Amino acid sequence: MHSQEEIKKILDYGMITRSIIESEVSARKCQMYSQMAQDKEVKTFFQKQANSLEEVTDFLKSKLSEVI
Repeated sequence: MHSQEEIKKILDYGMITRSIIESEVSARKCQMYSQMAQDKEVKTFFQKQANSLEEVTDFLKSKLSEVI
């Protein structure tokens, strides 16, 4: 049987992993929308969103190593 602390680490690991996957998927979508956009402002908006999501992904990955 796992202790409460081990269970919390397992759950935290799962939640962070899920957030990383969701952020990566969203960043890819924003990159795709940026490439498809005709309007320069729309293209720039989605590129900025993609860059921000990549930063979030990097942050979450750094926290993931702390949980393990």
